[in-house]
Amino acid sequence: MESFNRIKDRLTLTEDNRLMLSEVPMILTPRWFFVGIMKRVAEKAGSDIASEIYYEAAFDGAYKWAKVQMESGLKGRAVVEQYLGSMTHRGWGRFEINRFDEENGTGRFRYFHSAVALEYGNTGNAVCLWVPGALAGGFQAVLDQSDRDVMVKGREDSCLSQGLPYCEFAVDPIVTIS
Repeated sequence: MESFNRIKDRLTLTEDNRLMLSEVPMILTPRWFFVGIMKRVAEKAGSDIASEIYYEAAFDGAYKWAKVQMESGLKGRAVVEQYLGSMTHRGWGRFEINRFDEENGTGRFRYFHSAVALEYGNTGNAVCLWVPGALAGGFQAVLDQSDRDVMVKGREDSCLSQGLPYCEFAVDPIVTIS
């Protein structure tokens, strides 16, 4: 609860009615609203395009978030820990880093109580379409900060919505630039 209170204490509403978390503009929305958008995009564009859209948007968003944290002095794993902790305290579910290997550009993550998977219910499918991109985006920012010539990609290996106790994700290198 203490970490939630730290986030709550950093929330402000500006004179022009913008919600800010420190210097980051935010919105507060119910999970059914977010999942409703995800479902409509998949219905209209197809699941492959929807996955690509959410991956890329989450990658960009996490990368930007990580850059803000780096500007405040965080480095390496601490950047990703801060990002995932913030996501946890903003109601997305609880993230756990099982492996974070900056040298090789690999990471393994567990995600408990995914807000998206809980809203979808037991579908038999992986539904956390945005998370692989978010993990890869945060990880990529860390690699770029340390001048590592590695590009990474995230993937969802299993999902709470498949009837499992939690979601599992991996981040691995896709290209080594020489």
